[in-house]
Amino acid sequence: MITRLDMRDGRVVRRENVLTGLRKPHGLVFDPDNQRVLYYAEEHKISRRDLLSGATEKLADLPAGDGHFTRTLGFGPDRRLYVSMGSSCNVCREDDARRAAVWSLNKEGSDFKLFARGLRNSVFFTWHPDTEQIWATDMGRDLLGDDIPPDEVNIVEEGANYGWPICYGK
Repeated sequence: MITRLDMRDGRVVRRENVLTGLRKPHGLVFDPDNQRVLYYAEEHKISRRDLLSGATEKLADLPAGDGHFTRTLGFGPDRRLYVSMGSSCNVCREDDARRAAVWSLNKEGSDFKLFARGLRNSVFFTWHPDTEQIWATDMGRDLLGDDIPPDEVNIVEEGANYGWPICYGK
């Protein structure tokens, strides 16, 4: 569910369910050129909704199923929509190349292309305001202890491979 909260003096004074019946929603971002258009990601797809008209359009299918279901969304300085998709497992060779990677697409859903891979689960990302580089967290594999592997913050470069599942850390 995606809910709009009206705040007054730091308190919620009204709640409005904007979208219901969603499948594990996670990422959402407003169109930087039209603030009435909301882009949102569910485990299995990216859609956009015109909040004035209510018109909703599916833009892209995403892999669903095991593992990480979060789908972080953000518009880059290039006005492309970026989406990160975590791995389907702790350590494995992915059957679907869309997993454990960051992808980008035009805001209409066309030109869906790989940006960077080898990122097990980059749940959050943002762009540096001066350099316009994308910075992303990456959560390392599980079950090796409290300090191994370290979670990372990467400056994600187009075409790069950040090593998962073969290596981690430095």
